[in-house]
Amino acid sequence: MRKIVQIFFLIIILSNHISAQLGRDSLNFSTQSFNTRQLLNNFDKQLNTYNLSTLAKYFLDTDKIFLGIKENFNSTVTKSSTVNVKDEQFLWALGQYGISDNLKLGILLNNNFYTDDRQIAINKASLFSTSFFAKFIPRKNIEITPFGGFTQNNQIGVKDNGYNYGAEANVDKFNVGDFDLSSLMKFQNEDISPRKNTLRLMDFDINSIFEDNFNNTISAYYSEQRKDFYFIADPVTATEFNITNNIQSRTESNYYLQERIKFAQPNSPLSLDMLGRVAWRDINRNTRFISLSNIANTNYDTRIEEFRMDFSSSADYITDDFNLSLRFSYSERNEKHQPNRSDAINNIIFSERESLEEQKNNTSQLANISILSRFNISRSDRITFSIFHRKLKYDTPSDLNFDDRDELLSIGRIMYEKEFNPFFKVFVNLEGSLNKIVYIFAERSSNNNLQRILKFSSGGTFTAGKFTSSNSAEVSANYTVFDFEELNPNFRSYSFRQFVFRDSSNYKLTGTLRLFLSAYTKLSEQGDFKWTDFSNKPLRYINEQYAEPKIFYDFHALSLGIGIRYFSLSTFNINNGVDRILASDYKSIGPLTEISYAVGDRINMKFYGWYEFIKSEDNLRREMANFSFKMNYKF
Repeated sequence: MRKIVQIFFLIIILSNHISAQLGRDSLNFSTQSFNTRQLLNNFDKQLNTYNLSTLAKYFLDTDKIFLGIKENFNSTVTKSSTVNVKDEQFLWALGQYGISDNLKLGILLNNNFYTDDRQIAINKASLFSTSFFAKFIPRKNIEITPFGGFTQNNQIGVKDNGYNYGAEANVDKFNVGDFDLSSLMKFQNEDISPRKNTLRLMDFDINSIFEDNFNNTISAYYSEQRKDFYFIADPVTATEFNITNNIQSRTESNYYLQERIKFAQPNSPLSLDMLGRVAWRDINRNTRFISLSNIANTNYDTRIEEFRMDFSSSADYITDDFNLSLRFSYSERNEKHQPNRSDAINNIIFSERESLEEQKNNTSQLANISILSRFNISRSDRITFSIFHRKLKYDTPSDLNFDDRDELLSIGRIMYEKEFNPFFKVFVNLEGSLNKIVYIFAERSSNNNLQRILKFSSGGTFTAGKFTSSNSAEVSANYTVFDFEELNPNFRSYSFRQFVFRDSSNYKLTGTLRLFLSAYTKLSEQGDFKWTDFSNKPLRYINEQYAEPKIFYDFHALSLGIGIRYFSLSTFNINNGVDRILASDYKSIGPLTEISYAVGDRINMKFYGWYEFIKSEDNLRREMANFSFKMNYKF
């Protein structure tokens, strides 16, 4: 308790923030998840992979009737020595009729399927369910929905039919004195004998606003979800129980308690946000049929228990000319693995399995602190400064696990921006990082290393009449040094240096014609490195070039573009740190076209494709088409 109080006091002093999962689970029978109209199609062909994705949403809403549908379909085809096809679809349709303001009746249809023609454990599965529901609304912000229906579940060729039933309830900002209560509850059963899937969920938020500048929210969450899966039974188990497929149940339970405090004084530049959370997670796997004839070789069931404690807060000071943000977070996590005890397993075998699972046990402590500030020196000058530091301590209690380590990461950045006039803007950016990894035990200490990265970049944007150009140049260096490389020749310190120049320019020839160029050059060098005398022996050199000049014809919402796409990648081995010998060479060139069409905010279509003639170092010539088509229609 004393340690917890010290940590919480530290957080208040330093003002921190961590990302917390505060989003609620969605309600299955809520019309809000259907109340958009949109059609989005995307087709891509890259090398030997074809991908099609479709997202469709549509609804009709009258005084008494609501109809909604949403679908997401993805298909991927990969051509190599064999052709692999993977498809997945998620389809929901909801119909609702309002008998009165307090009672609505409806039906929900759900159809999901997944297929993969590869020989994997579960390469085919589908689910179809029909649920009838009644929605009771005793008050404006309280909704109770019991439901029941039929379901058909198909997994690895086994089709199970059964019933689904349950209820869900939602309370949205129900006022109780000085508090607002929000809650979500779910109870769901899916009986598809011999399998059973269940869901239990309760989520409560109690929000109190003591004053206009002080907000306190206390949250409690509990969920338990069970899923039963088929898998092919091993020959011994199949013979003993006369089955083809065995069944494994996976039950996951999650709990957390959380408090969040926000402070924001009206007309004050200062705001504070603090959060504390304690969470538990439990994952339990159980196999339905376990053979007793060869128990030593039988897969055993396991259990994972996790405890986590998070504290966070943030402080922001914002004015017209100066912004300052402070973040600090601290979390502790404890994860335990253990086999489930069975009367069929003798103590010797159980002890062996318990020892194997204990090797996975781990604890960790993670702390982050960051500072970000922006200062407007004048109307045309601005400086941005940021620093981030993270410390991770990872421990494994088992004497057979040597993965214990400490990690330190520090990142700093400073950037200066200058606007000389409305036509010319420049920036100068300097950033660096240090990443230190130290393994505690000698068995892994050869991996200890310190990574130093330094990056300098500068660029600007120039606009003059019909011409606009954005350019940037960047120089970076990565020096990774292993602590004990003299003891292990497989771990050698290395350096990686790179120069990058990027250009994006646009010139408007007439009212409808324009030229556009996108290009970059990357020059990279990798080699052995010795930090003590800062010497480097180059071993590998990479030259990468890319250019895409295009001419566009723009007419209202239509844009037609044609051009050439060029890409080359040459790799050289360096002998004696001086002589470059070509190791691989890849060149691609070909015509391209780009077409886009937009009608206000409703319709947006874009086609981008190129045909490339490829030449590699072995003079093997190939031809390949690549294209992408996207269409978004907002009803």
